[in-house]
Amino acid sequence: MLFSNFLLPRRLKVSTRLLAGYFLGVAYLALVYYIQSILGVGLLITIAGPLATIMYLRMYIKRGRPSLFNAGERFSTTFLGIFAFIYIVSVINFQFKFYGALSGQTTQVYHDFLFHTGNIASLSRSFPNQDIRINGLTFYYHYFYELIFAMCKNIFHFDAFRTYMNGNALVSAWPLSLALMTIGERIRAGRECAPKKFFFYCFGTLISCICLLPLNVAGGVFPLSWLDNHLFSNGNAMGLAMSLTVLMVDILVEVWYDKYSPKIMVALLVLSATTTGFKGTTGALLAGITVAVFVVELCITKRFHFHRLLYVISTLVGFIFTYILVTVGLNSSGANNRAMTLGPAGTLEASRVGQVFDKLGFNYLAAPWNIIAIILCGMCIIGPCILPFTGFAVSKFKTLIIDGVIGNIFDWFVIGSVMMGLIGFCFVSVPGLSQGYFVITNAAFIFYGTVMYIIDNRGRLISYFMNIFWGLGVVLLVLDIAHYCIDDLEQNAVYRTEAGDRPDLVSKDTLDAYLWLRDNTPEDAQIVVDRFSEELDYRNIYFYASAFSERQCYLEGYDYSDISQKQVQAMLSINEKFYSDDWKEVDAVFDIYKMDYLVVTDMGHPNYVNNNWRLNLVYENEDVSIYKYENKKSSED
Repeated sequence: MLFSNFLLPRRLKVSTRLLAGYFLGVAYLALVYYIQSILGVGLLITIAGPLATIMYLRMYIKRGRPSLFNAGERFSTTFLGIFAFIYIVSVINFQFKFYGALSGQTTQVYHDFLFHTGNIASLSRSFPNQDIRINGLTFYYHYFYELIFAMCKNIFHFDAFRTYMNGNALVSAWPLSLALMTIGERIRAGRECAPKKFFFYCFGTLISCICLLPLNVAGGVFPLSWLDNHLFSNGNAMGLAMSLTVLMVDILVEVWYDKYSPKIMVALLVLSATTTGFKGTTGALLAGITVAVFVVELCITKRFHFHRLLYVISTLVGFIFTYILVTVGLNSSGANNRAMTLGPAGTLEASRVGQVFDKLGFNYLAAPWNIIAIILCGMCIIGPCILPFTGFAVSKFKTLIIDGVIGNIFDWFVIGSVMMGLIGFCFVSVPGLSQGYFVITNAAFIFYGTVMYIIDNRGRLISYFMNIFWGLGVVLLVLDIAHYCIDDLEQNAVYRTEAGDRPDLVSKDTLDAYLWLRDNTPEDAQIVVDRFSEELDYRNIYFYASAFSERQCYLEGYDYSDISQKQVQAMLSINEKFYSDDWKEVDAVFDIYKMDYLVVTDMGHPNYVNNNWRLNLVYENEDVSIYKYENKKSSED
């Protein structure tokens, strides 16, 4: 709030100022942590938060302890209700699922969450850092979400997995609730309305039937709402991404017609950079729509406003800065899960629409079926909101073309962002159907446009039509929460079974070995492992060793890393040499690559025999043996 009050106008809604304070605080701590990592000085980040808090309190008292609320604003129980709901459902959907993960006979954690856990462990030692799964590889990713937990771990020294599991609901529920309140205020637009109606304006995105999984993903059944699952679990930071989308547009709209302010420029630059650090797709959308609105308005009004150009430049610079230095780097391999191609093939192949066309015998990649399939994909991803949102957009274009009136600039940011997101979903292909994030990050805007059209057409057929789907959305939400509870019970039952030879499960002995490495080896120790895949699909996404040992691996699951297939094959060949029966070859690779520990699993090397006197057995159980390599210097000592 110290930075929010200093950089942003006081007239902004309280929810916007609190939300901006949250993300400006993250950016401030990240900067301090970066300086700490560069200088090698400890405790900077530990004192940074309390120091800024003291400065804020001093300023607050000096100004006569002004109310947090502006004139006409008051404390809302709607916010408390939404926050409590999101927090509880997030705990059910995420935290409870892994309640027994570390105490049973078997461990099974979704690979995305293990990936994030490994990132937290790596970033807690230094920011930036190398990829914990691939030795020597600079880590590029939109990892600011993990950075929050990494900074907590650096300060309090919790283990990475528990920090992530226990903190996720709080980290996501607070900003998401504030963002939904901002959307509710935008819909209310200062009008008096009944508390129940205002609650719907704020909460409605969660029952909007946007991004229904069975409509969009081939084979998808539960959870029914793809949107809600991402918002509640926040596993890939989509709750934060949507919150940042709302925040950035709300601020841009409020200052769009103001006089130039260098403070606003700084705020937009920092928030744009932060947004891209949380989700690259969200940063790209915000940069794109800011440029588009500026250019279109310039063409319509024929008036050039230099300060708006500066705000656009600030947003662009923030995006480009983080995108190059944090998210992708200058020389991305574009391999594995980072592969991105232009065209509708990936969306159509992985979607329910493509599946239906296949069964009907139509080639959905050939004209005219590809055009029909793309239109259907757009309709399915937005859901029933497609009708009123289209009406909303058409009405705004009519007013602009016929009357020459631009109207509320917020509406144009909404329309442009949703259109760009829909285009991104239909024409960008990313492994795992990650192009869906283009729409999920715009979900609150889709709901806003839908409700604004319904308000203008109250009593007409479209309003009754949407009331049916709001009711259906409530039913789907209840069913999804029930699914989360059942899934928690089923997942915790897995922990009580034996792992056996299943590659997607990790036995208690294997987990104990990883935890032994975490608790009994130096933090900068480097390990060699021999498991890479869960064999659930074509990808090599086994991340258990790095996530639970919190140690740098020479090579582990690599399909989420920015590394070419040629490099992977070379590293796999070298990795196997660590397990060679030729002791000279083993000595050579250990001395060259400076590894410290060799982890041998029965699943990876069931017939392994150690014949190297410099490899000393330091830990052993039924499934895993761990050897410490004694380098020449330590051997001579």
